[in-house]
Amino acid sequence: MSLSPLLAEHDLLVRSPQFCSRVRMAFARIAREVMAEGPDTHGNPLRVAFARTVLSPADLTGPGQAAVIATDATVSAAALAAYAEGQPDTAQAAVTDEQILTAVRAAWNITAGVSPAPANGRTP
Repeated sequence: MSLSPLLAEHDLLVRSPQFCSRVRMAFARIAREVMAEGPDTHGNPLRVAFARTVLSPADLTGPGQAAVIATDATVSAAALAAYAEGQPDTAQAAVTDEQILTAVRAAWNITAGVSPAPANGRTP
């Protein structure tokens, strides 16, 4: 029986502290990028507020935003393809840093609470 993608994602969170640490650092790196954005960036106040939260975490030992990243389609597929039962680090090692960084960039607005930009580019 093959492993369910949901179980592979769960294993990344529960059985791989290395994955959670990598995600925490990716969020910190992207937070620095967000802090340097111009004020005209869509959702800037929420994006910056979330960046400040990321850069001043209350808990450095928890999984942080790792669940958001473990469920990214590319990250999940890479982990699932390399998954070996009883060896949780094989799945997390198959996910590249660039895949994690790309997933963090893609998830930034939803984790910050920014609504999608209107199709016409105007602020509602």
